Amino acid sequence: MKKLTTLIMKYPVKTLIFTFVIMIGLIIGVTQIELKTGNDTLISDNTDIYQDNEAYQNEFGKDPIVLIFDQETLFESSSLFLMNDIQQNIENLEGIFAINSPVTIINQISISLYNQTENGLNQMSLGLNALSLQLDQLSTQMVSGNPSELPDLEALSTNLGQMITAQDQLNTGLVNMFSILDLLNLAVVDLKMDLNTLKTQIEADPTMTEELELTELTILQTETINQSISQLLLQEDMTSIPAQTSLAISQLMVTLFDLSGILNTQLESIQTLSQALHTMSVNLGNMGTNLAQIHTHFNAFEPGFPSSPETLHMMIYGESSEVKQMFSSFIVNEEQLRMVIVLNGNVTDQQIDAIYETIINRLELEGSEDKVLVSGKPILDRSIKSSMMESMQYMMISAVVIMILILLLIYKVRMRLLPIVMILFAVVATVGMMGWLSIGLTMVSMAVFPVLIGLGIDYFIQFQTRYEEERG
Repeated sequence: MKKLTTLIMKYPVKTLIFTFVIMIGLIIGVTQIELKTGNDTLISDNTDIYQDNEAYQNEFGKDPIVLIFDQETLFESSSLFLMNDIQQNIENLEGIFAINSPVTIINQISISLYNQTENGLNQMSLGLNALSLQLDQLSTQMVSGNPSELPDLEALSTNLGQMITAQDQLNTGLVNMFSILDLLNLAVVDLKMDLNTLKTQIEADPTMTEELELTELTILQTETINQSISQLLLQEDMTSIPAQTSLAISQLMVTLFDLSGILNTQLESIQTLSQALHTMSVNLGNMGTNLAQIHTHFNAFEPGFPSSPETLHMMIYGESSEVKQMFSSFIVNEEQLRMVIVLNGNVTDQQIDAIYETIINRLELEGSEDKVLVSGKPILDRSIKSSMMESMQYMMISAVVIMILILLLIYKVRMRLLPIVMILFAVVATVGMMGWLSIGLTMVSMAVFPVLIGLGIDYFIQFQTRYEEERG
């Protein structure tokens, strides 16, 4: 101490300059001090438990910020819109690991519906094109048909006329003639029924008017054949048939056989067409219903949050009128919804402050401060730090004021307030040293300042008193 005293007395100006430079450096160190409320204030960061916890937080995120939204009804659209606004404002901020909320699920559903709708409309377009092509082909077949497969109705009419003329010349019969006529009579009756059925089925098709008229003529001629054969059956004394009549009958039977096959084919085609048109009618009805739903919820088919409350209800409740399982985890109760903001493991206090301020500013802008509770450990730590700073400021100001009063009233010496000035230098030097050494300000380290002030003021009063004695 004698050497230090000698040095100070020998170089007083240099000592003051050196002291001033040291104080400037310590004051800069004060700006480096950090408030700490994390796990590192309770356990050493060199332990395995602390390092494992840090690795877990870096992989899966840190403690989350939780927002509780009050609502009158479950999944109220106004609450969801407010939640979406908050999420849009904070999702690009640094320090956020993930956001879990109904809005996140709705956005995922919206993207999925958009992709499904795009694929569905593409398939619908292809299907309609194919349907159009098939209907065009069907129309061509029904209107024009294949001439080689159509019956020669003109030849059939000529043969029937020959049959009517020739039946007057019949005066003899063959052995098996009446048996053949019986079979022919039954065939003609069946043919008449088939033609009537065909007439009924094709009446609704305006493109087959010509075929319908020819079919009616054929039915009339068939009735004439039926009457002629019946008359033949009554003439038991027939002994012979002219060659012309025999040839006409043979041609008639061949033509009727061909006509029967063609009419059967046409009947099967018409039945197939009827089934196809019925199926097409059902499918087009379903397509119309689906398109109506697309029109109703059109804003859902955009990659983003829908703007229609009806669409939100459709996404959340579906067709069962019950909340989908994926949304149940966000329900606190019937009047509250939860939104969770998971932070990065290495998030800084400044990033947490930016996230919190963004949320609060948005709530104030919407006038919804009373409807949303912002909580979670990061917010609690932030409140603790803020409270610690306010408490320390209050403590320091109160201590200085009390010491000034005591010194003025009790300490009757020259420059009686000098201890206060020197104690403030000591406090600044201590805090600055903590800043340069990266020693955080915790609830434990804050206890240093009352002790420092209490002991420092006593020691400096004694030092100043001894100085005054030596000076006297």
